[in-house]
Amino acid sequence: MSNSDDSKPSSEFVVSEVSNEVLDELSQLFGSDSDASVSQTPEPEGDDNVDTTTVLASVGEVTAAGVADESVSAVIEIVDESLDFSSPTPGPADPLIVEMLGDVLTGDDEAEAFVVISDSLDHVVIVDDDRPDPTFEDRRRKQERRERLQRVKWLKLAGVVVGVVVVVMAVLASPLFAIRSVTLEGNVYTSKEALNQVEDVLKGASVFTVDTGRAREILLADPWVSDVRITTHFPSKALVEVAERVPVVWYVGIDQKVRVVDARGRVIVVLDGWPTKYLQVEGVGPSLEAGAVADDAYRAAAQLVLALPDEIRPKVASLTLSPGGELSMTLKSGTVVRFGQPADLQSKLVLVVVLLRRQDPGTLAVVDVSTGTATVQIR
Repeated sequence: MSNSDDSKPSSEFVVSEVSNEVLDELSQLFGSDSDASVSQTPEPEGDDNVDTTTVLASVGEVTAAGVADESVSAVIEIVDESLDFSSPTPGPADPLIVEMLGDVLTGDDEAEAFVVISDSLDHVVIVDDDRPDPTFEDRRRKQERRERLQRVKWLKLAGVVVGVVVVVMAVLASPLFAIRSVTLEGNVYTSKEALNQVEDVLKGASVFTVDTGRAREILLADPWVSDVRITTHFPSKALVEVAERVPVVWYVGIDQKVRVVDARGRVIVVLDGWPTKYLQVEGVGPSLEAGAVADDAYRAAAQLVLALPDEIRPKVASLTLSPGGELSMTLKSGTVVRFGQPADLQSKLVLVVVLLRRQDPGTLAVVDVSTGTATVQIR
C-alpha cells in the first residue's frame, strides 16, 4: 500500500486491498487460507527522515485500544535519526517498555506516563498524563488528622497534669495536715504580743503551705529579736526558735531615759530606771527609739567591752564618751584608761592588758594609749 502526499495515511490495513495474486502465493506457501490475512507495514522509501505517519498511526492504535483522546495531555515524539528503517532489527522488546505499553493499552489511570511503541519498535511515543493523583488529597487529609490528634493528645496530657497538681495542692492545704501545736524556744525578752501573733499565723495552717515568712517578719520587728527560724514537722507541729540580742552597755539620753545597746549598736530597749547588769557609757547620748541604731562610738564601746579578757572585765567600773567622741574606761581602783578616738581599739587594748599584768592597777592614775603607745601616770 502506498501513501500519497495529499492523503492522510490510514492507521489500519484491510485484507481486501491485497491483490489476488499475492493471496494465492501466500496460500501455497503456508497451506492455509486463514493465514492469508496479514497486516502489512509500508516500507520507507529510502528517505533518511522519519515518516511522521508511522508515529501518528501508533497513536491511533492506542486510541483504538481503549485510551480516551481527552486523557492524553501531551504527546512527545522521540526520533532517532541514526536508525535505518529500511532494515529493522528484529528482537525482543524491552520488558519495561512492554509493561508501560500495557498500562496504556489497559487504560491504567494511575500510570504517570504512557509509552507507545510501533510495530517495528523504531518509534516511541510518550504520552504524559498531567491529571492530579487522586490519592494525594487523601494522604493530605490523613496527615492533617494525625497532626490534629497529636495536638489533642498533648492538650489532654497537660490537662491531666494540671488536674493532678490542683488535687494534690487541695489535699495538702486541707485541715487534715493543720498545725495544732507551736513550740517556742529562745525567747526571754521577746514581746508576748509578737509571740501571740505568730501563734495565730501558724495554728490552723497546713504544715505544707503555712506562711512561715510572715511569722518570721512579725518576730524580727521586735527590737530584742536578732534572728528567727521556723520549722514545721509532719503531721501537725511547728517549732519557732528565737535568737535574742545580747545587751552590752547602756547610756542616758537627753530625755533622761536609759538606752540599752547591743554589740552592733542597736538600741534594744528604752528604760526609765538604770540597769545594774551592764556597763554604763557615761555622758549624754541621743534619745533613740527601740530598734534604732546608735552612733559608731556606742557600737565601739560595746565591742570594747566584749573584747575585755576575763581577768580585766571584773575590774572595770564604767566607760565614758566625751562630747568630742573620745572613749575612756574607768577601773574600780580609780585608774582611768584613755583610748582616744574609737579606732584601732584592738591594738590599744593589747597594750593595756600587758601593762596591767605587769603593774598593780592601784598604783596607776592614768594609762594613755590614744597615740598607739602606752603612757603611764603614777599615783
